[in-house]
Amino acid sequence: MHRAIGIVMLANAALFVFGAVQHAGLSLGPFHEPLIVPASIVESLCALALIWGAVSVLGDSRIAFVAAVSANLIPIAGVIVGMVALGLGRGPRTWTNDMYHRVMLALSGAALVLIIIGRKAFSH
Repeated sequence: MHRAIGIVMLANAALFVFGAVQHAGLSLGPFHEPLIVPASIVESLCALALIWGAVSVLGDSRIAFVAAVSANLIPIAGVIVGMVALGLGRGPRTWTNDMYHRVMLALSGAALVLIIIGRKAFSH
């Protein structure tokens, strides 16, 4: 179970890095998003949280359960703040960015479901 949780979290971290790079103003092939520096900062922090959580889970750390839950709640909060900000017109909105937000939420939600289902695997 730890491996599945770690893989989902690392996939989500990669998506956050992908978004952070684009919101920093860099295009990745055909992928580009408007320059939104606050979004790039939040996405970078979310990616770091997810990587920390995944490393804790995959390394079977004593704090793996708390790290995994925390590391997924941080991006959920970040994405919700971003979605609300865009909904209020605080930045340029694209359909791809809306899609990224949904996928990011879904991956964090899936990770939390896996964590809850496999919570006994975190007992030491």
